[in-house]
Amino acid sequence: MRIDETKSFLENEELLFKLWFKLIGVERLTEPQLKSPHERDFIESDSLMFIVSDTSEGRLVVNGQYYPLRPGAVFLCRPGQLIEAGLHAGRELGLTILRFQAYEMKSASEQTAVAHAIHNFPVEGEAIMLPAAAVLPLCKTIAATWNNGSLADRFSSEAGFHELIGLVLKHEEQKTAMALEYAKGQLERDFAQEITIEQLTANIGWSRFHFMRLFKEKFGKGVIEYVTELRLSEAKKLMREMPDCTLRDIAFRVGYKNETYFSNLFKKHMSVAPAVYLKQAHLKIAAYSWVNIGQLLALQIIPYAAPLDHYWTDYYRSRYAFDVLVPLSHHYDFNRESLRKMQPDYIIGIDCWIEADEQKRLAQIAPALFLPWDKSWREHHQLTAEFLGKTKDAEKWLDAYDQKAKGIHKSIKMILKDQSVLVVVVHNERLLIWGRRAGTVLYDDLGIVPAEHIDQIGWTKSVEVRDLADLDADHIIMNISKDPISQSTWQLISKQEAWRDLKAVKNKQVHFTSGLTGLEAPWNEYNAFGHDRFMQQISQLFHN
Repeated sequence: MRIDETKSFLENEELLFKLWFKLIGVERLTEPQLKSPHERDFIESDSLMFIVSDTSEGRLVVNGQYYPLRPGAVFLCRPGQLIEAGLHAGRELGLTILRFQAYEMKSASEQTAVAHAIHNFPVEGEAIMLPAAAVLPLCKTIAATWNNGSLADRFSSEAGFHELIGLVLKHEEQKTAMALEYAKGQLERDFAQEITIEQLTANIGWSRFHFMRLFKEKFGKGVIEYVTELRLSEAKKLMREMPDCTLRDIAFRVGYKNETYFSNLFKKHMSVAPAVYLKQAHLKIAAYSWVNIGQLLALQIIPYAAPLDHYWTDYYRSRYAFDVLVPLSHHYDFNRESLRKMQPDYIIGIDCWIEADEQKRLAQIAPALFLPWDKSWREHHQLTAEFLGKTKDAEKWLDAYDQKAKGIHKSIKMILKDQSVLVVVVHNERLLIWGRRAGTVLYDDLGIVPAEHIDQIGWTKSVEVRDLADLDADHIIMNISKDPISQSTWQLISKQEAWRDLKAVKNKQVHFTSGLTGLEAPWNEYNAFGHDRFMQQISQLFHN
């Protein structure tokens, strides 16, 4: 028997009655148990699994697909999937992994039945968000009784496991989820038409605000944003399938009546004009690491293969998931096999992030450039352009960037004068300061004076509040991550006398960002595209 994943849970229900589920293993995974560097590791996928999260700090990446962790989130994973867990350092919270086997019971005769193993389930990926108060104690009990090892305790674990299955399947019947899925389906079907929120909520009796809030909570984006993504994805599909079709016709087909508005929206969303997008559509370039994506985007090239599991932002996933047809991971064998099937025109990577032997293997697949990490982002930009035959485009981009930087420098100079600036990041329980390389946009491109001793720091440095006084900064750019732990840490910092005594605090020259993501690891955005975005954010920060 094979469960039909194109059908809803209710349509698969009669098939589920024929299944038998057997718990075969229970594991706990927290950050101290991770083997790989950078707080992540791979989970062996040799069976069906429920992976249950009891933390809001981390990520799960399944075959290159990124999922943020939430307490009560239950993931359904299959054998053979590449599953990577990322958890934050120093946390006792993490993941409970319940390995199980599913069997289909088939009658061999009137008196006997034979169990046949199957390897699928009605749902896959982030199946549900169960109430944490219900699922987490249940998983704790399952793990405790399983690890006791006695026969009676193993039966108790099995009973708890089947209760969890019941919660998972029951969730599929919940009216809220069904209503949201129905609305989402309506948008996917009729996105080219004018659909109002009132039309979407007509049959469920929700207020406009309630619906929009729940939609964004479930799908991670607002209704308007989702419709825009649907329309632009269809537009890109039409451009590839019908290259002779005019932009006006494409705009009309996807729901826009004004060609100019469509073209500007396309460029704003994709960072590439429609005409350029169409011209580059045939290229198959692999960006091996996160940072390589921005190096290509600055050259108006959208990678054909790339890792889209950015843990700090969904910016790249929301804009380029349609175009990145081959998702990459952080696993050599997985990536090499994916690239071998893809047959890319070029591969772009970072030299010290990929072992020398693996670089040789990748170079056998396609012409490959491994950028020297000790070089500046400008040199990366120029080397990438030279490798791809786009040197003039790179020069043009840098000229425009420098002109933009001069304009922003002039306006910021009126605010800062010649006073020094320090970037401070509160992330989880850590207080970080940016070094010279991390702050290259500020200190090199915008000509802002760095605080004392910043030139001695490369990327970031973890400090105590009392250490900030030695840096003697006139201004502080303060970025506080939005998660509860970071917010709590900031509350403690702000009450300390060492913080209140800082020059910038006393002079009310602390500039709070809106909680920009990724500033705790600036090397991930160390590229032309990322720096252009950051420069705009800094301009808005000071002018607001």
